[in-house]
Amino acid sequence: MKLSNLGLRTKKTIGTEDCYISEFLEQSGQLKKYAAGCFGFGTMLLKIRRNIEDIIRKHFDEIGCAEVQYSILQPKNYWVQSGRWEKYVKSGTMFTTIGRQSEYAISPTAEELSVAMVKDHIKSYRDLGFIHYQIGTKFRDEIRCQGGLVKSKEFNMMDAYSFDENKENMEKNYAKMVDAYHKIFKELGFDNIKNIKSINDMGGKTASEFMFFDEEYGQDTIYCNDELNLYVNEEVFDLQDQTLKEYVLGEYKDTDKSKFEKRKATELGHIFQNDQNYAKMMNGTFTNKEGKQEYYWNGCYGIGITRVVALLAVNQMKKFGKLIWEDSVSAFDVNIICKNDEICLAEGENLYNNLKAKGVKVCFDNRHYSLGEKIKDNELFGIRKIIIIGNEFINNKTYDFEDRKTNNRIKVSYSDLEKELNI
Repeated sequence: MKLSNLGLRTKKTIGTEDCYISEFLEQSGQLKKYAAGCFGFGTMLLKIRRNIEDIIRKHFDEIGCAEVQYSILQPKNYWVQSGRWEKYVKSGTMFTTIGRQSEYAISPTAEELSVAMVKDHIKSYRDLGFIHYQIGTKFRDEIRCQGGLVKSKEFNMMDAYSFDENKENMEKNYAKMVDAYHKIFKELGFDNIKNIKSINDMGGKTASEFMFFDEEYGQDTIYCNDELNLYVNEEVFDLQDQTLKEYVLGEYKDTDKSKFEKRKATELGHIFQNDQNYAKMMNGTFTNKEGKQEYYWNGCYGIGITRVVALLAVNQMKKFGKLIWEDSVSAFDVNIICKNDEICLAEGENLYNNLKAKGVKVCFDNRHYSLGEKIKDNELFGIRKIIIIGNEFINNKTYDFEDRKTNNRIKVSYSDLEKELNI
């Protein structure tokens, strides 16, 4: 990818968001705020988001999940069947629109449509035991958008739905998803994610959140007891329903708040065992082994992908003191940065074509800016490795190579460069 093709210009000053990382991404020219909670993605940030999505796909494929796509425009009748239309409309959370002949929800979530997709043709216990997932855009009219991409009105999300013949199998699928979530977050580079028990407001009892702990950016208050290995959301202590409180806290239901340390964290994923709640509301039934009609057992699972983009950037900046995207998600492996000189630009073009032919994810900063400006811009782009073609090439036919993660800076020939890039 040649950067001259991106219509790209960085800003000299920081943006205007209430979250530093979103301001930083705006400054890089890779994030555009159109209104509160409404953002556009530049080419590099879009590639990063898609790489995150592909990591999710890889781990879901490994456990046999099937990708589907539900409608973003959701007919009102499905929400009426589930009994959630009035609740969501009254809360003001859900965007709705009126068409020529009907009223629609603009997808805030997809429990209703997931059941509707399968209930007309999944009729036997033999057909159950599967997980559908989709990756797409969701819309919620948040009262207060916070942290830029962390809490917005339009966002990308992975949402998954399991369908089983009994509670035991539902719990097995739930456990499989917990394991997959841990693998996903590990591959993304997160090292401070905890899975904590939470309140299930989706109809069942069991639920848990995957929380990113960070005092500066955290949206939620988590009560933490490292000795007991117990981490719970603040809202659990405010529960009036003592049965539910006991279910979440178990033997620690009477533990005093003073025994916990308060820390800030943000939810990246949330998973639920919905039992038969949605199937009952929408009449999703199957014939069980005894030949009787029974409702599906259902779980639902979400990962906020747009939020992951922002907090992964936070995570990397905390780790390295500068933005360096993980190799697994980075838009590019290496950036060729050339002095604005005819000889250097010609060599940059040649090197770019060679590396691209060898399968390297390479970008070429062929914009007519100074070498210093291009190097400074790469700090905003977060590309790990850079090849500088400047006076050293003009004089000695060698490149300056830098790995920003290891701070290794060396002068290399082309053959040395191939070794550094493992090609």
